This record gives sequence, structure tokens and C-alpha cells, in this order.
Amino acid sequence: MEDRSQRSLVIRVFTSRVLWAFVFVALISFAVVLGSGGLSLTVSEKQAQFVADSVRRSAVQCYAIEGRFPPTISGLEYLKSNYGLTVDEKRYVVYYESLGDNLVPQIRVVPIPQNAPTQDIANFLGLPSGGKG
Repeated sequence: MEDRSQRSLVIRVFTSRVLWAFVFVALISFAVVLGSGGLSLTVSEKQAQFVADSVRRSAVQCYAIEGRFPPTISGLEYLKSNYGLTVDEKRYVVYYESLGDNLVPQIRVVPIPQNAPTQDIANFLGLPSGGKG
């Protein structure tokens, strides 16, 4: 008789609306947590793209006015001092490489992880240390 009562208890639990409501809420919560992680990554990528576009616009403005793109060595600093470019260097590493006076420079922006030690950033990015280019 006990086996039958235990079996009916198990059947009642699995057919209970409360159990299925709990499972549904748990699945929705899990989906929200996974979705929010992907959303923050997308926002970070969009912010880095915005910084890269700002650097590129400043370089193109320099080319339009002066007839040449800034050289690699002083490119970012030149754009900052003469064309009003601002970059939050605590949040982004900008690599600017000029390929010639009349060729659009290669620009790469990498977000810095917020909790990474500053001396390990080049190692984290897999890039040679020694500056921003």
C-alpha cells in the first residue's frame, strides 16, 4: 500500500502546476542571465568601434586639411592636440599605424578589462609591449 501512495504522491508532484511554474521561472531566469552577458559584450564592442571611428574621422579630417595622414610615431598625440580627439586611455588601447602619407591608417581599439593590472595589459592582449604605436 505504501508503494502505491508514494507513486501517487510522485505523480501529483509532477502534475502540479506549482512545480511547472517553478521550472518555467527558473528557465526564464537562466535565459535572462545568459542574455545579459551577451548584451554587455555587444555594448563593449560597440563602444570600441565608436572610439575607432572617432580616431578615423580625426585622421581623415587631418588629411583633408593638411593633405597627409599623421605618421605612426606621433599620430594619436598629433590628432589629440590639433584635432580635438579624446580617448579614455584607462578604458581603451588604441593602435594607430600609418601606412603612408596618403593611405588611410590602420586603427585598432581594444577595450581594457576593468580589473586587469596595467602592467599585464600587453601580455593579456598578446601584443608586444612598448607603447601604443
